[in-house]
Amino acid sequence: MRWLLLLVVVAVGFPGGAAAAWALTTSGSGAARAKTLGPGNAPSASVSGHKVTVSWTASSYTNGGAAAGYVVRRFNVSSGIGQTASNGCSGTISALTCTENGVPAGSWQYTITPAAGNWRGAESTKSAVVVV
Repeated sequence: MRWLLLLVVVAVGFPGGAAAAWALTTSGSGAARAKTLGPGNAPSASVSGHKVTVSWTASSYTNGGAAAGYVVRRFNVSSGIGQTASNGCSGTISALTCTENGVPAGSWQYTITPAAGNWRGAESTKSAVVVV
């Protein structure tokens, strides 16, 4: 009878979140594999009144497979301070677009960070919009 020991290590909060697995059988053989979550792709953003629609293309793992979700952040251009986007763009988004309602007037930038559970890829470059 073979016994399998599986150890999973997850890097949380680091750009390019990673996972590694190691398997060992009673015969003494073993195997290891790792995968990392790629960076977010630069979003595009459009404004209609105080609604900002943010869209992006899918990010994937370095060895294939799409990210499970995305975290959207909004930055104030004047101060550079980042915020978690609200309303329709809050939390982890499984789609490739979202609409944030009630965005205050001002100049804003948006980023996308791919997410899979507690893993995070690198944050995308910023995309700017002006809400009047």
